[in-house]
Amino acid sequence: MNYEQALNNAIMKTKMNMEHIGNDLREYTACTNGKYVRGNKDQFLTLDHIFNWTQSFFTGMAYWAYQITKDAEFLRWNYGFYRQYFDKVFETPFETMHDLGFLYTPYAVAMYKLTGDENMKKIGVKAADELAKRFDPNGRYIRAWGRLDDQIPAYVDDTLKQDHFFAKSRGLAIIDCMMNLPLLYWSWRETHNPFYMKIANAHADTTLKYFVREDDSVCHAYYFDETGKPVGPANYCGYDINSHWARGTSWEIYGFAIAFEYTKKQEYLDTAIRLCKRFISLCDNNGIPVWDFRLPKSTPALWCGKGNDKTVWDAADYENTKYNKDTSAAAVAVCGMMEILRHRQDEEIKKAVDTTLSSLIDKYMNTSMETPGLLSCQNGNMTYTIYGDYYLMEALVMKQYNFERLW
Repeated sequence: MNYEQALNNAIMKTKMNMEHIGNDLREYTACTNGKYVRGNKDQFLTLDHIFNWTQSFFTGMAYWAYQITKDAEFLRWNYGFYRQYFDKVFETPFETMHDLGFLYTPYAVAMYKLTGDENMKKIGVKAADELAKRFDPNGRYIRAWGRLDDQIPAYVDDTLKQDHFFAKSRGLAIIDCMMNLPLLYWSWRETHNPFYMKIANAHADTTLKYFVREDDSVCHAYYFDETGKPVGPANYCGYDINSHWARGTSWEIYGFAIAFEYTKKQEYLDTAIRLCKRFISLCDNNGIPVWDFRLPKSTPALWCGKGNDKTVWDAADYENTKYNKDTSAAAVAVCGMMEILRHRQDEEIKKAVDTTLSSLIDKYMNTSMETPGLLSCQNGNMTYTIYGDYYLMEALVMKQYNFERLW
């Protein structure tokens, strides 16, 4: 399959998901069969819930589909959610977290770039304001999770109240936030207010100092005390505190490459390249990483190393560790590689782009119209996720059409 055929399939599946979702956009979580909208919709979180972060990858795919086809249906569908996105940041701003960038860049920023609609710009900048409020000036980081007043919303059930999202969120920064910084950089460019740039750079510098190890591996999370003093690393997405989570690395690669484009700080580009080359060296010849580069060979990923009754393979069979691959990490990393290549030519990275993209579409992309999901074998547990699908589509668009980067 070539890139254009893969993109056409992605566009058709975007339409399919739009039909299934209708006007009820929710956080449709990972699933093994690629059918995101399934069962009772009430089991999935609405946009006003503090916990969600993935809805806008659906609208982001509609953005790219419109860029290619100019079919106004994609714009109309996205516009139908305007009030929900407006209310989240203007009416219930405490019900937000560090993933405001993931929510508002592939929605408000994307729509503003397409249409010039000042209302979309307004909610995008407001989202950046709420993200900036999470900045701790002492530790110079953006707090990851939880409400800023540390209250637990009344709508949160008892199980979720005990989750680390609420129970262990004070003083916490996580690696994912590097891909939320583009919302701040975009707001700086649009408003010319250096406030946004300074916060984004401060968080990027803190990430560089505490998250990137000397061997160019990365940790997932880091804690700071109430005075901003560093306490130490933590882990909530990789295998353990000393591990090397593949998707965390890909967030860093793409995040630092984008930060360089906005700031021209050479250290950011150099870091992106170092992390990228380390990532490439740890992948198989087809460019697809395992879920965690330091995952013990005898321990399949199985939902963040904890096991799960949904496992669809024999975890005791060593041969089945092949299912620990994370194609979502590969898709994000390819986007980061292409951003690097916009600023510095590198044959190793260029080759990795071609190898990885070819593997993704030839070996892991599900083209069947019976399956709304695009990319199989994500997260080391054989699931489909909409964010992995989104970054595959973004990578294909950037490769095939060389469109301007969304972030």
